[in-house]
Amino acid sequence: MKLEVAKLEFTMNARRFLAAAVALALAALAYSSALAHGDAELGEYQISVGFLNEPAYEGLMNAVEVRVTKPADSHAGAGGHEHSADAAHSHSHEETLESEIPIAVSVSAEVGANGGVSVGIAASGGWRWAPDSVDMEHEPGAGHAHIYVDGVKIGRVYGPGYDLAGLEPGERHIRVTLNSNDHKQLTVNGEPVEASATVTIPGETASAHTHMAGVEGLEKTLKVDITHVASETTRTLELSPLADEAGRYAADIIPTSQGHYRIRLYGEIEGNEIDAEFDSYAGGGDFSDVEDASALQFPQSVAAAREIESAARGAQASATAAQEAAANANDAAGGASAIGIAGIAVGVLGVAVGGAALAVALRRGRRNG
Repeated sequence: MKLEVAKLEFTMNARRFLAAAVALALAALAYSSALAHGDAELGEYQISVGFLNEPAYEGLMNAVEVRVTKPADSHAGAGGHEHSADAAHSHSHEETLESEIPIAVSVSAEVGANGGVSVGIAASGGWRWAPDSVDMEHEPGAGHAHIYVDGVKIGRVYGPGYDLAGLEPGERHIRVTLNSNDHKQLTVNGEPVEASATVTIPGETASAHTHMAGVEGLEKTLKVDITHVASETTRTLELSPLADEAGRYAADIIPTSQGHYRIRLYGEIEGNEIDAEFDSYAGGGDFSDVEDASALQFPQSVAAAREIESAARGAQASATAAQEAAANANDAAGGASAIGIAGIAVGVLGVAVGGAALAVALRRGRRNG
């Protein structure tokens, strides 16, 4: 009974620790990187596949992201938005909220050798990044940012850095806004809290006929398989459209093992069949492997879920073996007790027989005397 109680207590403690580790890991997600993805072409369609947040970390919430675009009208950019400097500096139609404290933001942008852009975001006035409070109620001076390129919303930012890749050559306008937990655009004295930067992406400038627009409705015709290559474990995921940009889809997942992943995209794109595979870096591909999350953990590192599970299984196996050994010992002791009782019974019977024989002998001796 004591062994069973100890086993139960260990299992409950392991589950509590696992829950705490997952919560800490989710809270540690402070950066959202973009678009280091595998690319493919299907006729006129451009396809991009990878993790939604890169680098991808073990045990942290993520998603498989799929983007599908095709040539659009020469006067439109991705999603049908006007592709011009005027569009880049126009305000979005997001609902606004006056900040209770005088927050401010500034932006820097640096173009790398590969044409990617590293965006630095410096928020001041008591601003606090709150990646663990997204979609929750407003907190004064806390929240996240939204980032736009040429007037098109690219996504949300949960910390002071964001990486952009895959931008068209030429002059690109980047705008960042500070937003509340419930996604309202924050203002101070009625003016949006935002900042902009302009960069020039090297390369041949795209012609007027190569602007791309997102292809919608593909959540009904495309499926995604994700495989952890080392363990040969595969799961089929359902895609859902992302509201911030047409042609952009995601399937939520929490990767629980490090290393090489393979994504298979299959089905139809507007009647055109596709069956393509994309590998992470370890397989020679172009999107992030899943990495150890300990570098993000502070102030203490927590064990990964697989490590906790392995330890729990090992302890449970040890407890089970100990319980079986105790049961065998009890069985052996029970057998020895039975033998001892039988021996006592035989001894008592022998004494009784001997006593009876002695009584008979005494009676005979008296008669003969």
